[in-house]
Amino acid sequence: MLTAGLSAAVTVPLVSCDSVIYDDEGDCTVTYRIKFNYDMNLKWANAFPNEVKSVHLCAFNPDGNLVWEQREKGSQLADDNYSMVMELPAGDYHLIAWCGLENDSERPESFTIPETTINSFKREDLFCTLNRKNDDIHSAYSDERLHSLFHGSLDVTLPSDDDGGDYTYTMHLTKNTNHIRIILQQLSGEDLDVNDFVFRIEDENGVMGHDNNLLNDEIIQYRTWNTLSGEAGIGKNDYTDARGRAGIVYVKGAIADLTVARLMESHRDDMILTITNAKEGYTVAQVPLIHYALLSKNYYEEAYGHQMSDQEFLDREDEYVLTFFLDRDLKWLKTSILIHSWRVVLNDYDV
Repeated sequence: MLTAGLSAAVTVPLVSCDSVIYDDEGDCTVTYRIKFNYDMNLKWANAFPNEVKSVHLCAFNPDGNLVWEQREKGSQLADDNYSMVMELPAGDYHLIAWCGLENDSERPESFTIPETTINSFKREDLFCTLNRKNDDIHSAYSDERLHSLFHGSLDVTLPSDDDGGDYTYTMHLTKNTNHIRIILQQLSGEDLDVNDFVFRIEDENGVMGHDNNLLNDEIIQYRTWNTLSGEAGIGKNDYTDARGRAGIVYVKGAIADLTVARLMESHRDDMILTITNAKEGYTVAQVPLIHYALLSKNYYEEAYGHQMSDQEFLDREDEYVLTFFLDRDLKWLKTSILIHSWRVVLNDYDV
């Protein structure tokens, strides 16, 4: 029996391998293949060829022992017809894939898994760890633009077939990395200098288990890998253009980019975004990031016509843009926020 949600395409020879006639027709080879599908996104479309740069697939027997593994990377993954051949005998297996561990880039690799050994490595030991840095102030931090990381798992029963055949299974992937862009604008219309602010996100989410749940970890402080002062438009009631019409003033806002590991609904109270004044040290804004990320879920549900659990939304969305409006004292006005392009009114929201 195939596991629910599993797709398999089977090619069966027309002649039995036991037949004398078959000697001139072919062989009895049975081939097992696995395709990877990254459609856990808000387009509900397979983005694997465009986003995944490497695959590390492991197969465990019913006792939880590693019996086979394969690594592949490069341009072949960009082929829409790409699949990996699993050189395994017929039987029951639990497959786990970590994708994106190896990237041909000048940037350092972002995640690692333990060294594996066939027949002496257990399934529960196949966790993935964020590569972090350390300093004297914070024991662990990351200020890198993290490479995209993906996880997938699948239970399969590979059938024996005396006539030979080609069996293809599909594994669906979940993306574990998220790009967070923070934009600050001052309602007075005055320009902001990004160097006047410090941005950080903190959570204990740097170790993901074989089932993609978070394991115990130290607090990771995610820092910016890119900052800039960008120009944006802001409406002003007291401003009129040359024709006497109410207009938009273009002002410079402070922009910061950070990348974090997996967002988990169970950590909605733990992942904290903090913005401080770089010169005086006071807190400009501090919010539970996952709470705020989920505030835009209903907009997506209405736009795409799909109802989602909180965790499904966090897994499907991998880019968040949050715009905070500051008063003249450079402190956040806790009444509204833009999440992507949607304004969320926070009058009744506990912050």
